[in-house]
Amino acid sequence: MVSMRALLLCAGFGSRLYPLTRDVPKPLLNVRGKPIVEYLVGDLIDAGQLGEIVVVSNARFFSQFHRWAGRMSSRYPDIAFQVLDDGALDNEHRLGAVHDLAFAIERLRIREATLIAAGDNLFQFPFEAFFRDYITNPRNLVLAYREKDRDRLRRTGVAEVDASGRISRLWEKPQEPPTDLACPALYILEVKALAALTAFLAEAPDSDAPGHFIAWLVERQPVFVHEMKGRRLDVGNLESYRAAESWLKG
Repeated sequence: MVSMRALLLCAGFGSRLYPLTRDVPKPLLNVRGKPIVEYLVGDLIDAGQLGEIVVVSNARFFSQFHRWAGRMSSRYPDIAFQVLDDGALDNEHRLGAVHDLAFAIERLRIREATLIAAGDNLFQFPFEAFFRDYITNPRNLVLAYREKDRDRLRRTGVAEVDASGRISRLWEKPQEPPTDLACPALYILEVKALAALTAFLAEAPDSDAPGHFIAWLVERQPVFVHEMKGRRLDVGNLESYRAAESWLKG
């Protein structure tokens, strides 16, 4: 049985959801009685392949994530929970998701394949199939699904793949999406890919979204998609947050 670490990027300040996020981080906003991030965590744990969950928070909301992690540890005693503080106190001084990823890799000295995910997405996918695909054939693996709404495609990563499922090119938030294959920030990356993050940041120090790193990586290492049949909601603004409850019911 695989015992993998999940690294959840939750250090943003949710400026597009203000004032809801003035005192509460976006991943901890409630939808149908529990925090947004808890849906993803529960689904990942239920897939049966995780041994540890690490949350990267900013300094402003660290204590809230720390308390949440304590509650989750009580609920899931077989899973180790840890929260890292990236030191940012406001949106103007945030590190950005890619830098938070690099921070966590260095802080934890990660030297094994790791699941990486944004903490503000809701999914209705069978994650067991995603893990099984990786276990059967370990490789850099990106979650993907078919999205027909072009406006939604403009707000996520979009991939072009060959017949083997290897990504030949990835566009992060393209104005003219070239395909309908959406790639949200949920990946399993091998050690070699994680090690390449330093070189990427040396070339593109101002990068923020993890998709920029994946777009760079596919030109240097094999990266494949696992296409799931299901749905995903990016809780990125007030409109999508208000729609989240009915979306989950659906």
